[in-house]
Amino acid sequence: MKNATVSHVDKDGRKRAMPVVVAPVSAGTHASSSSKQQQKVGKVQLAPGYSQMDWMRLTKTKNNNLNGLGGGKKINVSKRVITLEEIAQHNTEEDAWIGFRGKVYNLTPYIHFHPGGAKILLQAFGTDCTALFDKFHKYVNGEFMMRECQVGVMPGFVHQDEDEEDEEDF
Repeated sequence: MKNATVSHVDKDGRKRAMPVVVAPVSAGTHASSSSKQQQKVGKVQLAPGYSQMDWMRLTKTKNNNLNGLGGGKKINVSKRVITLEEIAQHNTEEDAWIGFRGKVYNLTPYIHFHPGGAKILLQAFGTDCTALFDKFHKYVNGEFMMRECQVGVMPGFVHQDEDEEDEEDF
């Protein structure tokens, strides 16, 4: 395969041989064991059981208490208002809250599932990380992924479904 070629007919009708470029089977699918390569790519090797699919399965289990508010009395997190000052108090790997699109999430249980590793998330702990998230993950539905971790809403947040209910009352 080292010197393989493919025949190609150009626009003048002449047949030309083009070399075949073959990438290793694992190209781009696994984190490298080289720490320099990991830093360059921005991904880390996750421990077994900590893939994104494992996270999604965990969010589907009953009584998972991912928001850390306790499984007993059901708290209406869509009505619990949490200020930026309170979010800022939760800024460690053992207690990490974030503001994201007007909602507040306890990121602590997700940290070791993050494909970029815990270290990269440090800059988001205790902040409204919407702009930072959008810079790198605009295409990811973070609200869906973190819904079970929600602990409240930020001041001024208005849920769309609540707006529709208010409009129906008039």
